Amino acid sequence: MKVLEIIASGDVGGGTIHVLQILQGLRDKMSLHLVTQRDSYLFKKAREIGIPCYGLDFFAGRLDLRVSVGLHKIITSVCPHVVHVHGGRAAFFLALARSAVPSAYTVHGFHFSHKPFPARWLARCAEGFALSRAHHVIFVSQFDQKLAAAECLLSGKTSNSVIHNGIASPSVGVREEGQQHLIGFVGRLEPQKDPLLFLQSLEELSGYRGVIVGTGSLERAIRAEIECRLLQDRVTLLGGLSHEETMHAMERFQILVMTSRWEGLPLIALEAMRMGIPVVATNVGGMSEVIEDGRSGVLVSSRTSTAIARAVKLLSENDGLRATLVKEARTRIGEKFSEERMLTKVEEVYERIAHITPGV
Repeated sequence: MKVLEIIASGDVGGGTIHVLQILQGLRDKMSLHLVTQRDSYLFKKAREIGIPCYGLDFFAGRLDLRVSVGLHKIITSVCPHVVHVHGGRAAFFLALARSAVPSAYTVHGFHFSHKPFPARWLARCAEGFALSRAHHVIFVSQFDQKLAAAECLLSGKTSNSVIHNGIASPSVGVREEGQQHLIGFVGRLEPQKDPLLFLQSLEELSGYRGVIVGTGSLERAIRAEIECRLLQDRVTLLGGLSHEETMHAMERFQILVMTSRWEGLPLIALEAMRMGIPVVATNVGGMSEVIEDGRSGVLVSSRTSTAIARAVKLLSENDGLRATLVKEARTRIGEKFSEERMLTKVEEVYERIAHITPGV
């Protein structure tokens, strides 16, 4: 079977790592090809493992029809049995390309519900159009599946399923504890991830230090906030790192703090849990499907710096609680979020839709 994977941004992030997992995990079972931003992290990593790659600029404009024309040409050239598109931007351009090849669309979280009107209405229409063109829709969380139903984005005929993100099983060894009172933030410096709330929480944690990994449109605001709050000696900005470098940086964390406004099912939480890093996260999106509050991590329902700081302090100062959460989190990863299970389910989707008559 020949499958063409498509994702707009190949920069380090959950969606990119998910696609890389598919490329690495299924390349011995089928012929895999990739379309993404040229010279991005994913583009380079895929080439390193021998995946044929095609570069397209998905960010020249939201309605740049050259992207759809380029996708149609690549699909015609590759002649895949299945096209698997990831994320709303790439899915929208694929829908415009009007390809007859059976397609799967993985929703890595919905963004439209957090936009102001009329941008929200336009983004919702774009999502509905992309979803209507897919032969099968994969949601990474039950939360997103229910949101799609509530927003009437799925017709009764739209085949869909939930396939949680997966990750390689935890290593047998026990991780050495990170540095005491060192909390970390990993993610794009964008409103969705709300790194400013992370800084506000750190300000309330006297004696604690923070590390921020990531880049984005809020970077200048973050630097200004650090100076305004006199946190220069307590915050380290590492910028954008490769996935491997990010994992290495995380080894120092005593706690990972996630201050997101919304999420699908964040891979970084799974990676931290596998590494033995306790997670404190805002209870948004599919986060509760990953973390059982008080059992495999800590979920904060109130999106305030005080609530987050209180949760961090409680966890940081209680050795027994941290040990219990780490043990339960690693068990949960192995039982419910294994990479092998995820790849098996994705492969089953490919097998199912590959036999759909083109154009149906």
